[in-house]
Amino acid sequence: MVAVTVEVDGPAFSFGELLVLLDVDGVGAMSSPLPTVAEASVLAPGEVRGTAPCVEFHGACRFRTGLAHLYDPPHTELVVGPAHVMLSITRFADVDIWTNMFEWVSSYLGDTLTVTPRGAAAAGVGEYAGPGVIATLRYTRPDVRHDSRDLRLEVGLRRDEPALATVRRLLGLAADVTIAPQDDGNWRELASAWPVHLECSRHGDTVRFRFSSPHHDGETSCANLCEQWCWRWLDLCAGEGAGPTHHDRVQVAWDLDGLGHVSIVRGDGAHRRDVHELHVPVAWLEGGAAAR
Repeated sequence: MVAVTVEVDGPAFSFGELLVLLDVDGVGAMSSPLPTVAEASVLAPGEVRGTAPCVEFHGACRFRTGLAHLYDPPHTELVVGPAHVMLSITRFADVDIWTNMFEWVSSYLGDTLTVTPRGAAAAGVGEYAGPGVIATLRYTRPDVRHDSRDLRLEVGLRRDEPALATVRRLLGLAADVTIAPQDDGNWRELASAWPVHLECSRHGDTVRFRFSSPHHDGETSCANLCEQWCWRWLDLCAGEGAGPTHHDRVQVAWDLDGLGHVSIVRGDGAHRRDVHELHVPVAWLEGGAAAR
């Protein structure tokens, strides 16, 4: 899709400010436009997973004590990685709590960011953009078919930057590492800052990245973290992916509206090693703008 240049007059977006608005406890200083893993970990120490420097924060936010005394607080799940933020709020005690939180979140996003054409056209999804950030708001509205505990609010943030820049963040590639494989299908090793084995190849109009690392029982391997980061980022870029499921491998594809599709091929973790692939159209990597 064609990127939209957005100029914002008024207050700047801050994820930390949004958390304060929701009465989340323990919010400290957070970078703009996206917080770092270290900044998010203040909310719930001990909820960082992975092997440094390939780590993410994946934990729950606590609401302030005063708010919790008024009602049973909803459940939260916050994920902060190198290229995205996901905040999910579920299990609302009653519809009024959902309504109040939805109004707080949507009003804040509308005041600090600008609705994109994609966000204005979708049902159950709002998209907003501002300097350096794109926010996606997904929600389930109250109706007679949904109990309040089935309602949800989900805020996803990603950086408004070229797709190649985000791929570099996700796979631990430095800015000076050249990604220009020959169109011969051969795999060539790339240096990654993460403790993963990373290779790249090109077949026709598609660049393929293959990343792997050992896994241990009860732990999330670095390769699995990278795969999850790619998955969440692509869901924010192009909506929820869909693809065929097999007994030992899963391939999920996302349509890029005229640029083909991007996909993830997930390995089966055989021989105690997780191996995944990210397949990306060359045209998207060379497009110079974030997908919308």
